Amino acid sequence: MTAEGQDRARAYPFVKWAGGKRALVPEIGKVLPETFGDYWEPFVGGGAVFFALDSHIRKAYLSDTNLDLILTYKALAGKPEIVIRKLQEHARKHSKRYYLEVRDCLHDEQDVATLAAQFIYLNKTCYNGLYRVNKQGRFNVPQGRHKSLKICDEGNLRAASKVLGKANLRVRAFDKIEPKRGDLVYCDPPYDGTFSAYTGNGFGDGDQKALRDASLKWRKAGAHVIVSNSDTDLVRRLYGRGKFTIHKVSGQRYINRNSAGRGKEQELLIVA
Repeated sequence: MTAEGQDRARAYPFVKWAGGKRALVPEIGKVLPETFGDYWEPFVGGGAVFFALDSHIRKAYLSDTNLDLILTYKALAGKPEIVIRKLQEHARKHSKRYYLEVRDCLHDEQDVATLAAQFIYLNKTCYNGLYRVNKQGRFNVPQGRHKSLKICDEGNLRAASKVLGKANLRVRAFDKIEPKRGDLVYCDPPYDGTFSAYTGNGFGDGDQKALRDASLKWRKAGAHVIVSNSDTDLVRRLYGRGKFTIHKVSGQRYINRNSAGRGKEQELLIVA
């Protein structure tokens, strides 16, 4: 394996995201099709599944409705050294007061590399790595208490940049994607009954039903579809018919408002 191949193999999510799927990747691997065309992930979040499947993916279409997240991915893909340099500066200046200054100006930044460094810095230093916005779309998470803190992981940022080179990155809603026959769609939406404040609009019952309908549409077009979600009555009603196969799995919840809420949770992997 070349040095570049080793870098690509080591890439993993560089932001922490509520509902991240690193712990669930082995279970997802069990339901993957033997082969697939392009890879689509319309709720990309921290990108754990995308990075884990790197060696199986030729072309990826990654999207989300979180503008700052997608701009951060684009900046890291295209200008990794600039993002790293700016993030190193944040690491040197880090303090409680500095955190609040950066938080207050996050959504006002026009330069994408500067915004990306701010975004990653806040994610590394905020409370429990949580990304949450108010109804005005402003990031409002307090600073976290960290015993140890690595704000700038240069090696992983460079590795992630290389993997992101195969991705088309877009800000768009899940129902706007158009996978082709043989493609793979993986959806990790805000889970039913759990945290959903990634944007100011939330993700309610109507959105869950719309995702089910979109999954049927993609499957009818010939794509392979995998959806993660909570094991709730609503989700089982939506997907509990013959066109879907439901697998019950145990996932790890890393983000919760209190430590007692972090741990093993029963989840569903839904295959169409």
